[in-house]
Amino acid sequence: MPKVKVCGIKEKSDALLLSELPLWALGFILVEDSPRFIPPDKAKEIVRFLPSWIIKVGVFQNQSVEEVEKLRDFCDFDLVQLHGKESPAFCEKLGKGVIKTFSVGEDFDVAMVEEYLPVVDFLLFDSKKGGSGLTFPWKKIKGINFPKPIIIGGGLREENVWQCLSLLRPFALDLNSGVEVYPGKKDGVKVKRILEKIGGK
Repeated sequence: MPKVKVCGIKEKSDALLLSELPLWALGFILVEDSPRFIPPDKAKEIVRFLPSWIIKVGVFQNQSVEEVEKLRDFCDFDLVQLHGKESPAFCEKLGKGVIKTFSVGEDFDVAMVEEYLPVVDFLLFDSKKGGSGLTFPWKKIKGINFPKPIIIGGGLREENVWQCLSLLRPFALDLNSGVEVYPGKKDGVKVKRILEKIGGK
């Protein structure tokens, strides 16, 4: 069974409710133009109340190394997730605990992943527009044996999660828009149903 991460946490009540489920990680988006943006002070407060076994992930996009490092330390994130055009050198400067996201479309070339392999800990494959509720063409990465754990995001919901898992064998699933009432407001019942569906009771 893949592990499950829920991204785009904005409310403490949602985070505490979700932390009672068998989740791997919760993600906090520190990208100001995202509808799921959470101010660093609020993210820090929520992280303080989460149990130690939940991995806390800070999500960034095209911010400076200095800003990512500063906010990672301030919020006490376990991992940072990079959604922009960050280079392998950028990832290397951050050291351990890096998730690099790759947008997958019909023109996706797996060769673009190779130079990141020595400097990241996880590979996240997402749709071209993260948080849009759209899936990506899963067949583009089917059968590829990546030497790093892979995470699948992009429009995953109860109705399509098994279709995804029939093609791919990821380390983790990244849930966001498919388990929301509205952007940033998570639906614990939807998350629980997916966990039950994939065997994580």
